Amino acid sequence: MSEDGVEAERTREQGAGPTALDVARAARVSRIMVSRAFNPEASVRADKRQHILDVAAGLGYHPDMAARAMVTRRSNLVAVVVSTLANPWEAQEIDALTAVLQEDGLAVLVFRMEHKSRFQFNFAHIRAYRPAAVIAYMDDLKPQQLRRAFGNSPAIYPVYGIHPPHEHDEHMVDRLHVEQHEGIANAVRLLAGTGRKRLLYVRGEGAASDIDRMMALEEALAEYRIDFEGAIEGNFDYATTRAAVNNYWRRERQPDAIFAANDTSAFGAIDALRFDLGVSVPQQCAVIGFDNIREAAWQAYNLTTIGVDLQERVQALRRIVAARAADSQARSMVETIRARLVVRGTA
Repeated sequence: MSEDGVEAERTREQGAGPTALDVARAARVSRIMVSRAFNPEASVRADKRQHILDVAAGLGYHPDMAARAMVTRRSNLVAVVVSTLANPWEAQEIDALTAVLQEDGLAVLVFRMEHKSRFQFNFAHIRAYRPAAVIAYMDDLKPQQLRRAFGNSPAIYPVYGIHPPHEHDEHMVDRLHVEQHEGIANAVRLLAGTGRKRLLYVRGEGAASDIDRMMALEEALAEYRIDFEGAIEGNFDYATTRAAVNNYWRRERQPDAIFAANDTSAFGAIDALRFDLGVSVPQQCAVIGFDNIREAAWQAYNLTTIGVDLQERVQALRRIVAARAADSQARSMVETIRARLVVRGTA
């Protein structure tokens, strides 16, 4: 913490609680050393840091983050914007991301933004916290919207596609780019190698990631001469997919492979096939998902899927946050990671 930040803490009214100066006197160190002890990134000898923290705890002292934000005009908060926390992938990633950002002295503040009609209101609400960064897990928000909305709070935009997006720098935000085409092509190659001839796609809800996923799938199917039977609506949801697979199977020609836009949809497809329709997986119909959430490895599903290593993705986001904090004027940054095929028992 800077000297200005410490001074801001000292401005609290007498009797409002101990200050950094009180801790410094009790610990017989400088006030700056107290600030450094509370900064995980500062180089402080371990025994000295622990001594200062113990003294602070005894006095009931804690840093005043609100005061620091008033001085620096930036908080230690990272805002994470999601449309829902019910999706396992987002929940698992946010859990892992929170852990590493806390190690860096940052705190995560989660905002749920479901309705487009309230975007501007919610943006204003987020801006009031002056977050150090904003990570937006929302495909239906354009990067330009994020840049206009958050201004001096740098926005990070996880995006899927075959290449990192090319835009004029002034219109870009920092990006985490997931290259998913290679993993999808490998999945289709696996299906072709096991003799599959007809594939049905369970799509999401029109998200940009899903549109790119379906495009990559159709390209690979054409290359390996597997018939594309079309797409049904799964909405990234277990129950919706289970019902949709049941309806399709009873009305249409039956495929011998299903590719689902996410693992949760794949679970719905598997349960529809096995328990509702009496179809053996993978003997009669292979099923492949996307995301590689923890539950995909459960024995009940043992799902063949495509996914990004969770820690690799979280560390990439961590690097972007740190780099932007180090240089707020740097050109927009793009980190690229690859989705890979994980072969288990359903294909």
